[in-house]
Amino acid sequence: MRSPRSARAPRRRRAAVAASRCAAAAGLVVGLVVGLGAAADPPVRAPEGTPGGVAGGRDVYAWPFAWDSIWNLPLAASAVYRPFDPQAQALELDWNNISVDPADPVRQLRADDEEVPVHVDPELSADGGWNNCSALLVDTPDRLTVIQGQPMELEPGGDPSWEYGWPPMSLTDRGTEGCHGGSGLSGIGGAIRIGELTGPTPIRHALKIGLNCTESCSREGGGFRWPAVKADSGYEDKYGGSDPDVKMGSLLAVAPDTDLSWITQPDVRKVAEALRDYGGYVVDETANDKNFVVVETGAQDEIPNIDSEEMRRLFGQLSVVTNSTELTPGGGPVGAPRRAPCAPPFLDGSGAAPVTCSPSATVGQLVGA
Repeated sequence: MRSPRSARAPRRRRAAVAASRCAAAAGLVVGLVVGLGAAADPPVRAPEGTPGGVAGGRDVYAWPFAWDSIWNLPLAASAVYRPFDPQAQALELDWNNISVDPADPVRQLRADDEEVPVHVDPELSADGGWNNCSALLVDTPDRLTVIQGQPMELEPGGDPSWEYGWPPMSLTDRGTEGCHGGSGLSGIGGAIRIGELTGPTPIRHALKIGLNCTESCSREGGGFRWPAVKADSGYEDKYGGSDPDVKMGSLLAVAPDTDLSWITQPDVRKVAEALRDYGGYVVDETANDKNFVVVETGAQDEIPNIDSEEMRRLFGQLSVVTNSTELTPGGGPVGAPRRAPCAPPFLDGSGAAPVTCSPSATVGQLVGA
């Protein structure tokens, strides 16, 4: 039996999105539910206890989005790093409410004046506090459509509701945008999922990071860069960082020549390796002197050393990838050699990356790994 999954009221309040967007999103989903017709064959699933998938394929619900999604694309061998110290006094967790299992019961999401049928983990709860960024699987015939919103209110086994919503997207698309109010980035992509920190395989996606923007985030360029689509409201007064490359959407990473041989804590090592091979996107500001890492609700106990001396030391060794742009995601063209293998196809064989998307023979191993 799964442990209870609950989300407390976070310490931050994100910038609100226009309420009309929620109504538009709900209307799109209602139309989608009506228009897709008869149910299709369900997506192929990985066996229970294999987070992400099995050799040669991945479970679309545990490891979603296209191989060239920002969340799945490893750092390029040509990435350019500049040291950046986030000056965090402490580290904490933020979490996304993710319910995308088609086996979960269908409940009615109340969003503005619409009701949308969604699959909801019966043990998941959320108290409606800001921001409770959430992603739910819509009960559409394709079993691949998710809708995101915040702040979510949900009693275990009940019907969820939220105030601000985003348009539906497919779990096989790129999955860039969503309910993180500071950046407009995804509420499912980049979150450390249940089982990823305790399983035998590495984390094979980019992470999501929150910064103390009073110290770290630049106001230049509107306070954000690709792939973010916005900054916090009032960023002109909130952001006080001096590095013009560090803002919402920035890609932070551990440079490949960084010595990490001192890491002894397993959860810290997994985070370090993910930051080395994929990096982490800045998605929100913390409104305090801490930094955060985003996990799926329910994975909190899998990262007991989030505020350990080792984790704080790791974050003090971050760099910003200065050449990560829409044309050079992760620091190089999409076809450029990468620091890790690209995501495998889904378990049904679709969504395969080209054979050229692989590590370069010239990319060295992490010192001390």
